[in-house]
Amino acid sequence: MEMLLLEEIVLQERQRIERMMRSYEEELTTLPKGTLVKKKIRNNIYFYLQYRDGKKMLSQYVGKAENRILEVQQQLERRKQVEAILNKLHDELELANKMLEG
Repeated sequence: MEMLLLEEIVLQERQRIERMMRSYEEELTTLPKGTLVKKKIRNNIYFYLQYRDGKKMLSQYVGKAENRILEVQQQLERRKQVEAILNKLHDELELANKMLEG
């Protein structure tokens, strides 16, 4: 009886982890990836988002407006946070699966 209760708790935890992972993976698709780079061209400063697409390094113009640059910086920070959370959730999912196996 006690073992069935523990198994049910671990099963519920695994389902919770899977739901959270799906949610965070979906959020990742909305966040930019890469690095914010500042370039000085003819005494003007421009900001670009640099990222890889396969083997290519691409640059996407972000702008000069401080509020847009701050927004992109915050999104990049959030992406790092979400990726770290996903890594921890992945480890927790592996542990839950091991507990359920034996």
